[in-house]
Amino acid sequence: MPTPFAALAARRGVAFPLRAERLTLTPFAADDATAVFAFCRLEEVWTWTSGRAGSADELREQYLATGDRLTVRVDEAIIGVGKLAVQDAWSQGGPREEARNAQAEIGWTIDPAHAGRGYATELAGALLEIAFTGLGVRRVEAEAFADNAPSLRVMEKVGLRHEGTFREESLHLTRGWVDGVTYALLASEFRARGRLLRDIPWT
Repeated sequence: MPTPFAALAARRGVAFPLRAERLTLTPFAADDATAVFAFCRLEEVWTWTSGRAGSADELREQYLATGDRLTVRVDEAIIGVGKLAVQDAWSQGGPREEARNAQAEIGWTIDPAHAGRGYATELAGALLEIAFTGLGVRRVEAEAFADNAPSLRVMEKVGLRHEGTFREESLHLTRGWVDGVTYALLASEFRARGRLLRDIPWT
């Protein structure tokens, strides 16, 4: 069963909010739904994400149920949302303790009104930092539609490695069957290249 990142963070002594160079990250809260839905409802946003919520209430319910979203602010303004889904790794012969919470999937969405300022790259780097340094996972993955060029550039900028392109694996709401890609990074690789952003304070 996936562990919500906030619960794992609390067990490891990671305190929110967390601040990157310009961004402040907090676990998604019910009061954030209206501001987040305002940009997630835009076609230019949901066409590249995993789904489309029909209302702020629906988005609130989804995000609180999964417990894997972070609200992203610049100063006091909500400008994006991040995904940090901690997962158990597959282990041969059934569940093993060392496979618990061993990997994570990350994702990012930035309000188009704030696009072009490097926020997505900063957010992706911060999510890697939180996953590896804060939560202690050993592997991080990110997935996207294969023609989502801006997101693929972000993955490459923060050092994620292309692991596969999967032909017509995803049924899009409006575009039919489309290709998907997976990028990933191991904790050992992340440590070897050093931190991608300035240090994130953990208190």
